[in-house]
Amino acid sequence: MDQLYRERFLRNIGIMNEAQLERIRATRIAIGGLGLGGSIFLNLVRMGFSDFHIADPDVYERTNINRQRMAKESTINRRKDEALIEEARDINPDIRIQNWPEGVSRENVGAFLDGVDWVIDVVDVFAFPEKLALNEEAAKRGLPLATCGALGFAGAVIVFDHSTPTFAELTGVEASLPYEENIRRFLQFICPEIPEYMQAQFVKALRRESHIPFVVPGVEIAAACAATEVAKQILNLGEKVRAPRGIFIDPVRLKIEIFEASYLARKLFKPRSTTTAA
Repeated sequence: MDQLYRERFLRNIGIMNEAQLERIRATRIAIGGLGLGGSIFLNLVRMGFSDFHIADPDVYERTNINRQRMAKESTINRRKDEALIEEARDINPDIRIQNWPEGVSRENVGAFLDGVDWVIDVVDVFAFPEKLALNEEAAKRGLPLATCGALGFAGAVIVFDHSTPTFAELTGVEASLPYEENIRRFLQFICPEIPEYMQAQFVKALRRESHIPFVVPGVEIAAACAATEVAKQILNLGEKVRAPRGIFIDPVRLKIEIFEASYLARKLFKPRSTTTAA
């Protein structure tokens, strides 16, 4: 371990030993999608991960500022991958990054996953064919994959590997289905319930009458959980969250839940309680 790397990540020691830190340094991670994925990427860089494949075709917009790590007035209309790579290299100049600026596609997903040890799926829900392609290729190669979502102040993570059901089986998402049905199934898969304070807006979003709402705490909770799952499974720490189980953390309701991650397990919206105070 060279001196600069050791000094940058010295405070990891005591949670992990030097051999484990070397394992982190040597692990190559592919990240599809750099919205929420941008927070995951920078978290992993700060943990000492040093080898990445990244893919996102988008630029920052002003509407990203409320939640995405590198979104700010000075990066509006700047490519997300370029801004994040610059930040990552400012943290650790020695990281190795291969970039797919066109984003993940069925045509490039094989190359994107070549030589990779772990996969992070945060491909936009507006791109379900590409999301399916990434998950299918990772499953075919037996690669562990964490898929992540933010819902208001809450965040969720589910991990797939060679021993679990597949993403397609648990989400019910199909490239041939309408977007509205796919987003409904995906949401039923990735969270126990839509928080009540955002249900009215979500109904509008599902009808394509308005935007899907997000705030930064949910994004950062999901990003922290994703980085933790990658690290603890590499280092064999603690209890693993593997599909069909997911982890859901909602600080508004003071709730941490291990839930069944399946679109067949629940309805999208639970009925509101009709109980009233006496």
